[in-house]
Amino acid sequence: MSLQGDTVYEFERLPLEPVATGTNLLVTGPTLGGTRELLLRLLLGDDAVLVITADTSARETLADYERVGGEGPSERVRVVDCSQDDDADLGEFVSAVGSPGDLTGIGIEYAGQYESVYARGYDTARTGIYTLTPLLVYNDDVRPVFRFVNTVTSRIRTADGLGVCAIDPDAHEDRVLGSIAQSFDGRVEVRDTDDGVEIRVRGLPDQPREWTAVPALR
Repeated sequence: MSLQGDTVYEFERLPLEPVATGTNLLVTGPTLGGTRELLLRLLLGDDAVLVITADTSARETLADYERVGGEGPSERVRVVDCSQDDDADLGEFVSAVGSPGDLTGIGIEYAGQYESVYARGYDTARTGIYTLTPLLVYNDDVRPVFRFVNTVTSRIRTADGLGVCAIDPDAHEDRVLGSIAQSFDGRVEVRDTDDGVEIRVRGLPDQPREWTAVPALR
């Protein structure tokens, strides 16, 4: 249990320096590539973990999180599932929302899960959203999605959490990406190469600015 009030979030086995509490990162890269695995690896640690999943079911998300070294649903690991799959049997640690377009419902379930982990004594939490793309697809206007993202990132900042949200930049116009990016402190760009996944960071000091290889899990 993380009760010591850490001042930074560290990223084990990733070529990234620790970041201050309250930091929000936008992870940009292709949906069918290393972006998903990177986001899940950024959530690894002793902190509470909350995942909003829109592309895949809670069951698949939790399986992928365990594959990268995390643990299954518990008082520390929670999921808000808006992928329209039925995962009701996973219990209280998974909240279902009917559609990626129901931003109010997602926000309510997320806030409830956040409050639950803090009530159990976890004072640091990592939040992941994979991905923002379905939320944008289900809403014709970027403005409600921007307000939703701004609300989530503001909560994370106020609570000294860590936010990691993924988006496929090729799936959206530059103006949409630029609008969403305003809510984040830094951007982690992801690309797939013949030798594996590489990343570089924009907007944060002391982070790799050139393309840097990400060590494989095995």
